[in-house]
Amino acid sequence: MLINKKAKIQYKKKKILEYLKSRNGRIVIIAAVAAVILFAGIHIWNRDSLAREGLELCRKGEYAEAQAWFKNAIIADNMNPEYYNYLGLAYLGSQEYEDAAKQFQLALNLDEESQPAYRGLGIAAYKTGDYEASIGYLNQALDYSGIRISDMEYDILWYRADAQKALENYEGAAETYGILLELEGDTALCRYYRGSMYCFLDKKEAAMADFDAAVKMKGNGYELFWNIYDSMAQAGWTKEAEEYLKLTKMPGYVDSEKNGSAEEIRRYQGMIEFVCKDYKRAIELLSLNTMKNDEKAQVYLALAYEMNKDSDKALQIYLEQVNAENAGAADYNRIARYLMRNSQGEQAVKYLKKGIKLFNQSDLKDLYYNMVSAYESYGAYEEALNSLIKYTSLYGEDEAAAHEKAFLKERIQ
Repeated sequence: MLINKKAKIQYKKKKILEYLKSRNGRIVIIAAVAAVILFAGIHIWNRDSLAREGLELCRKGEYAEAQAWFKNAIIADNMNPEYYNYLGLAYLGSQEYEDAAKQFQLALNLDEESQPAYRGLGIAAYKTGDYEASIGYLNQALDYSGIRISDMEYDILWYRADAQKALENYEGAAETYGILLELEGDTALCRYYRGSMYCFLDKKEAAMADFDAAVKMKGNGYELFWNIYDSMAQAGWTKEAEEYLKLTKMPGYVDSEKNGSAEEIRRYQGMIEFVCKDYKRAIELLSLNTMKNDEKAQVYLALAYEMNKDSDKALQIYLEQVNAENAGAADYNRIARYLMRNSQGEQAVKYLKKGIKLFNQSDLKDLYYNMVSAYESYGAYEEALNSLIKYTSLYGEDEAAAHEKAFLKERIQ
């Protein structure tokens, strides 16, 4: 029986081989192979089309919808690191940083040299405030750069500079902007950012060299000049800072048509006039109804009214800001400082206390510090000292706080 079975199997194999060698058999083989190829092609096309649809949704800012498409692409092919990177980007877009980091890590599990995955981890860490980790991941991303520099490398370097600034590593940030200058060419943006780092480092000559180069380039707008002024003013170089604002009045320095809306341009012009002490012109530029919802314009309009001896209109603006639905800690600080400037320290304390009750601790540092000044402004030194002790318990004691504490203790005695 066993012999008969083997003979039958051999006979069937012989017949199948003969058939496959025949013309009809060859047609069947070709058709079968074509079917396999077609199925594989449809599968690849399907998963890639899912990813393409997700990327299009990301470009539109529809991140939640994009996530669903990328997840389907992963179901179709869970061994493709690119799809995990895409899903991570969609999570970054919707500010779900922990989920984003998980996807980038999955991509690295499949491809340990994935530059987009390291970049994504660096951005996720930066967004959550882990700047040290961010720089580490971004440096790893740069390690996997190709021979040719792409937009990916530029983006990584910009994020690294931001993380270095956040860590107050101004020397490192200046170096990174220098690398960007070498790679991107001499741009006003890179010059400004490197110059602003030199301001923190108290390197006036280097800062001014970068700022001079930036403002001489074509296509500048008011924002660049204002940012330069702001950086230099914070460094204490007030006179030099104001000189840059004066350049905006010279022909050829500002291309206003290509830099912002009419309202934005008008806001900067008004702010510049305020710094240049032409308060009436500042009021004229900033008091239009179209500027009513521009917070920065309103801040400088109130200051211009103050300097123009129109305190009622200034106070009206401060009250409108502090009573608005979207009022923030900065609005409470501004009205408190206004009241202190006008010898109304007790009223200032009321607004500061209200602000402290309304906002999170991350927004309260200035409110607590201004509370010290408010109490001190009308001679309530014991309350001022208690407020300072509260401030230092929350934010630490620096040299200025130590001097203030010593001064208040002397007053109380």
